[in-house]
Amino acid sequence: MGTSSADMLSVCLIHKILCYLSYGEAARMRILSKTWLQAWLDLPNLEFEVTSGKSITIVDEITNRYRDGNIPIDKFEFHNYTKPDHIYPLIDRWLDIVLQNGVRHLVYRDVRYSTSYPFPILKFVGSNFLRELILTGCDLMHISLSSISYVAKSHSLRKLSLSCVRLDMNMLQTLLNSCPFIVDLVIEHCTGLKNIELLNLCNVRSLGIRIHQPVTIQAPALEHLSYSSYCLKQLHIIDYENLKSLEISYTEVSYRYLNNLISIPYCLERLILANNTVSKFDVCRSQSLRVLKIWNCKIIGAIDAPNLQLFEYKGRVIPQLKFVQESRQLKHSQIILDPLYNLDAAWFCELRKFLSDSTSWSHVTLCFLKCNEINLKSFQLQCRAFTPKVDVLDAKFLTPTGECPTFVDALLWSCRPRKLNLQSTSEMFTCFVNRLMEMKNLSHGQLKAAKICKFDQKSQSWHPAEHKHNRGELSIGTVNKSEKYFFLLDW
Repeated sequence: MGTSSADMLSVCLIHKILCYLSYGEAARMRILSKTWLQAWLDLPNLEFEVTSGKSITIVDEITNRYRDGNIPIDKFEFHNYTKPDHIYPLIDRWLDIVLQNGVRHLVYRDVRYSTSYPFPILKFVGSNFLRELILTGCDLMHISLSSISYVAKSHSLRKLSLSCVRLDMNMLQTLLNSCPFIVDLVIEHCTGLKNIELLNLCNVRSLGIRIHQPVTIQAPALEHLSYSSYCLKQLHIIDYENLKSLEISYTEVSYRYLNNLISIPYCLERLILANNTVSKFDVCRSQSLRVLKIWNCKIIGAIDAPNLQLFEYKGRVIPQLKFVQESRQLKHSQIILDPLYNLDAAWFCELRKFLSDSTSWSHVTLCFLKCNEINLKSFQLQCRAFTPKVDVLDAKFLTPTGECPTFVDALLWSCRPRKLNLQSTSEMFTCFVNRLMEMKNLSHGQLKAAKICKFDQKSQSWHPAEHKHNRGELSIGTVNKSEKYFFLLDW
């Protein structure tokens, strides 16, 4: 881009462009022209990482320039990698500057998750401009409750996130009382909190809890809840009929408690269950549920959601679940299994049976540690379910592997993919190619056509791959890791 072309854009428009970039990327763009340099000099979004004395000097110079020029600051993001305490007075001064310049979004992160920095929370609670405050790794216990109780209420703050922050329940409750218009609240692994009671949160719509302490929640406007703890029995929610999105993870939970939690909010649209220990659970009849994601939960039971639009399962074992009623609105259904090793005919039969319980699957991803010989005779005797159809099958092999035609047969007879993506070695890719051609040429075969497509990095487009016959077999040469291929199959 020439200087004349670069100067055609206004500073306001350049600001919008630079705000989509990191501060370092935006700094490199200043060489384009004087207009871009001027836009960078008063960029409203600042992002710094302090790792050494040199980076401290840079932050100090830039913040002083913003102070002297009274340049507005919209967002200030600060990542602290330093250990010594002598930098804390400097951080205080930088935070004073961004407050004076009207900061609206502030992020402070101690990358070491230390809770030694005494964050000046009083100044920020009393700000008339701040809308978002995200703190990770700092101390709020250095402030007396008598001091914070006299701070004027913040009518601007809408999001408060506290991660690895040292505070107690009295401090947390005082903060919440001082910021009554918060709509997004996050509390994660904060030390000092016991028997958490989040009461009278009249405006909170989104709540994230990651803590291993009993929690009581009263938020009548709550629409999105994300909860992670050792035991779900420690969660007590009062009045949550408006809940639309629920995420439960890393929790030991009983069948009855989980089913009751899911069934109460009649408008629940999105449910995510991840890494939970539960004997079995059902997703009871829910007319409102649109999105269901289940990760690493083996025994699920029955899913009765007639209006489901997206279903996703991820785990290491084939789940035990059954759709009571197939949703006509289901647009995307995906299963991800990894890593898979020491597989036999019985496993492929189980996969085929599981996939056949649904009329079709949008996406199946299988991550194999390696391939091994499969007893096809045993496979054919065991498999009684019809072969399910799959739109996209991703087959990934994590370790180098050679040709294994019986493994290819077992995989393709477990499901019939319309599109097959393969990530493996050249030998395995050639094995797939040759086996597909053999299946297509069989007079009684069910594979009607097979096409190989390759992604062209230069044109950023897909096109048919060139292949050749070599000693009666089909080969496309060496497959590099950077190259992308897929098969289009017509059964």
